[in-house]
Amino acid sequence: MARVEIRCPICAQWEYIEIADDVTKNVAKGLLAINIAAGMICEHSFIAYVDKNLIVRDCLVADFKIELPESAPTADNKEIITPETETIKFDLIKLNIPDILMVNIIKTIFLGKRAVILSDHEFLYNHLINFFKSIMENTFKFDLKIISELEYKKKKNEYKEHLVLKNREIVRDKEKIINPKKLEFEKAMVQKFIDEYDLMAGVIILRNDVKKCYEFSKSIAELIQNKEGKAITSKLIIDHILEKHGERIQKPYISSLIDIIQNYFKVEVPKISGVTDLLGFL
Repeated sequence: MARVEIRCPICAQWEYIEIADDVTKNVAKGLLAINIAAGMICEHSFIAYVDKNLIVRDCLVADFKIELPESAPTADNKEIITPETETIKFDLIKLNIPDILMVNIIKTIFLGKRAVILSDHEFLYNHLINFFKSIMENTFKFDLKIISELEYKKKKNEYKEHLVLKNREIVRDKEKIINPKKLEFEKAMVQKFIDEYDLMAGVIILRNDVKKCYEFSKSIAELIQNKEGKAITSKLIIDHILEKHGERIQKPYISSLIDIIQNYFKVEVPKISGVTDLLGFL
C-alpha cells in the first residue's frame, strides 16, 4: 500500500492518502486521478493528479461533488488517456512548435477568433489539431486550419477574417487583437507544459489550466449579466470565484479573463473597481 501526501489547493491542509499497490503499478504513462472527497483531508473536494513516481503534479477543484466508487474508496484506477490523446505525438509538438506560436494560438482561441497556421511540415498537421482538441476538450470551441505558405498565397482572399500565424510571427491580425504585452497569462500556461518532463502530465496540467480559465471567465460573465447596472468590484469577483469554484484568484488573472469575457463570451464588461486600471484597453 503506497502513501501519498496530498495538500488541499484551497485551504492547504494535507494528509497522507493510501493507494492500493495494484492501482499504482498500472500507472505506466499519464497521470492517476485521485478523487479527494470532502472529509478525507478537509471540507473540500478536488482531484489530485499523481504520476508514476507518486508525485502530485496538479490539483483540480471541480464544481461538482465527486462520488467515489465503493470498490476503490481512495482512487480511480483509470489513467487520464483517451484514444485521441494516444494518437498525438506530444514530443513532436514540443520539438517543432515554437512556444510563442503555441501562446498565440491559445490566445486566438481564447478570443474566439479563427486562425490559420502556415507550415510546410505536413506531418504535423493532424498532431497539432488533435493537440488543441485535447487541451480544449469540453471548453473553448475553435476554428483552426493549418496550410502551407504556397496554398495560403493562392487562397489568401479566403482568409481575410482569420488571424494568420507562422512560427514566431503574426503574419496577419487585421484587428490588432493580439497584444504582445498582454500574453503573460498564456505564456505561463505554455511554460508549465514545456517544463513538465512527463509529456502526458504536461498535457493534463495544461488542459486543467484551460478548463479553469473557461469556467472562471464564464462564471464572471454570468455574474456581470446578473448584476447589470450595478457596481462590479474586484473583491466581488474574487469572492464569487472562491464561493463557486473554491479557488482564490488574483487581480492580474481577472484582467486576463476579461479579454475572454468580452471577445469569446461577447459580454460587455463595465468598469471594474480595482481591475480596470490594470487593463489599459478599457
